[in-house]
Amino acid sequence: MGAHALLSPSSAHRWLNCTAAPRLEANVVDEGSSFAAEGTLAHAYCALKLKDYMNLPTDGEVEEINELNSQYHTGEMDEYTDTYKSIVLEKYNTAKVATPDARLLIETKLDFSAYVPEAFGTADAIIIADGVMEVIDFKYGKGVRVSAYKNPQMMIYALGAYDRFSFDYRIERVRMTIVQPRIDNLSEYEISVEDLMQWTQTVLTPKAKEAHDGGGLPVPGEWCQFCKVKSNCRALTECCKQTAEKYADPKLLSVEELAGDVLPQLATIKTWLAGVEDYALAQALSGVRLPGYKLVEGRSIRRITNVEAAALALNRAGYKTTEIYKPQELRTITDLEKLTGKKQFAAICGEYIEKPQGKPTLAPESDKRPAIDPVADDFKDVNL
Repeated sequence: MGAHALLSPSSAHRWLNCTAAPRLEANVVDEGSSFAAEGTLAHAYCALKLKDYMNLPTDGEVEEINELNSQYHTGEMDEYTDTYKSIVLEKYNTAKVATPDARLLIETKLDFSAYVPEAFGTADAIIIADGVMEVIDFKYGKGVRVSAYKNPQMMIYALGAYDRFSFDYRIERVRMTIVQPRIDNLSEYEISVEDLMQWTQTVLTPKAKEAHDGGGLPVPGEWCQFCKVKSNCRALTECCKQTAEKYADPKLLSVEELAGDVLPQLATIKTWLAGVEDYALAQALSGVRLPGYKLVEGRSIRRITNVEAAALALNRAGYKTTEIYKPQELRTITDLEKLTGKKQFAAICGEYIEKPQGKPTLAPESDKRPAIDPVADDFKDVNL
């Protein structure tokens, strides 16, 4: 794995809001995850497919694919990385119409240290052209929808790309695009170079210096979700405790208090609670004694270690094979989509799939899903 900058673009949303985070996280070991490895493989395929098209060397991508392919590759991944390739090449061909010598750069290393101390990063794809330069980022995750709108990671990439290529092209605007195909998310945001530089001078550089110097105070918020020290952050703990104490009796909450004060804090509180639970267990497993608590063996499920031998023993005891084996069962829709790819599965089995109405759930007004009216729905089948 390559080195990581203290103030990485991918964590910019966090350190711009909580400048204390980078120094607090600096000594925490990143143990990685299966999701990260899956994302690394998907990115390698994205780069491989574009580099193959451009007749560029792919040794690094092939090495990563060989290392991770057997464990994480699926038909679904092939489909989604093809989608990314198609989007990037369509944008590149469009740029060449306006600027015949437009360039497509893949996995480009960028230096942001003139604006963010010691910072660097790698952009998935950059299209350099006169007028508008485009920075494209591939997201394989599907848990959180990522927006390009004023996205600080993308704006930092755009800044580094502009710095590097503005001498060769007349770049007036920068378009930032996020391709998140597993949830059909194609998000774009465009900004003038003038506005990008103003944001850099008034927001990015001052906050980056404060974060690098370690002078900021912890500021809790929704950006805590992926923070490595959320489990034992005193500021986050106090924030959650104060919310609970302020509204200790939920029966007395007004609708305005519920919507204005409590609901906006739910995601932060859930993040904190999950983090505390994981951290406490890890401490106990490492030998730290937590007063009032002890490690116990959790619930486990019995399993047969040798299916064929167990079946043979039951047959010998007089039980029929049809009695001891389940009938063949179709895999889940998610498993089948991973096997074939989402579009291919829809083409093959679409007529046999139905999607029931989802259970009502609360969401912020900014959520793109249409609102439902439970009162109106109660009377929709009533003939007047």
